[in-house]
Amino acid sequence: MRFLKIIILLILLSACSTATPPAEPTIAQVVSPTAEQGSAPADTAATLSSLEQLDEYPFYVMRYIGDYVYPKISTSLPGQSQFACALFAAMGFPADMFYGRNFDWEYSPALLLFTDPPDGYASVSMVDLTFLGIPAEKAAALQNLQTTYQDAMLNAPALPFDGMNEYGLAIGMAAIPEEYIDDASYDSSRPDIGSIGIIRQVLDHARNVEQALSIFKQFNVMFSGGPPIHYLIADPSGKAVLVEFFNGEMVVLPNESPWHLATNHLRCIAEGDGGCPRYHKLNEQLTASGGQLDTSAALKLLSDVKQGITQWSSVYNMSSGDISIVIGQAYDKAFSFHLDLVNP
Repeated sequence: MRFLKIIILLILLSACSTATPPAEPTIAQVVSPTAEQGSAPADTAATLSSLEQLDEYPFYVMRYIGDYVYPKISTSLPGQSQFACALFAAMGFPADMFYGRNFDWEYSPALLLFTDPPDGYASVSMVDLTFLGIPAEKAAALQNLQTTYQDAMLNAPALPFDGMNEYGLAIGMAAIPEEYIDDASYDSSRPDIGSIGIIRQVLDHARNVEQALSIFKQFNVMFSGGPPIHYLIADPSGKAVLVEFFNGEMVVLPNESPWHLATNHLRCIAEGDGGCPRYHKLNEQLTASGGQLDTSAALKLLSDVKQGITQWSSVYNMSSGDISIVIGQAYDKAFSFHLDLVNP
């Protein structure tokens, strides 16, 4: 399993941006940070000192101060044998629109990361610490090992697995079958970007679903060395899309109801629930509720579709900026956070 994680990481670390786009972003305004552009020493110290362990799983929270550092990392990553996730957007209540996600994977010490780049939007995102090159057995004592893994922690902005920004835009990803790994669109005039790097671009530069799609269209999203994935994106206007790649084209599937969802099959060619029990259960409950959930119901829905390998469950309130995180399936112990939103 560790070998594939290295390959995935080297591919995924292809972009982490700090530039702010206008209403319609353009490639020229999306710049990947480098070590030279990164945080000043005082910002680096403040970032690392903000690291706090909240749970023995372990689960940490950290606030990244200043511009991003983008160091080189070499780690071992696993084979993609059990990469499975569940995502939904429930937007039936205009004042309480939720985005929920289960991250189903091998054992994953986790970090909730707050970022506020000078030329981008503030956001919060979940990061799997092992993808940063921090061995799982070392993660429990991370606060005592900051010097050893300083570069790894400072690279955390490059690897958001799900998150929400200050405009309430939320995004997450789920793997799809390996047979679609070569189906991504490609245009030689566009820069390449890793399949997780695109999530950072969206969180930093998109105020809504339309701008997120515009950013996707600026890049060649690369899946080489890792599983192909699709992306569920939603915003507090009630719009949500599932972005997939099939036969060399980007396919956008908008919501037709006040909810949207995805698991691990390609929806653009699927019939019914695609044979996925988790998709069936999510769709059934979202349909029954009309997409009207509160925080407790959103967490309950994620609990209902959890698997033995569910590492975390995240619920983002796109209307209020409230965040609930469950680690290691401890649904009776949700951690609460808040991100200040622009015009909530």
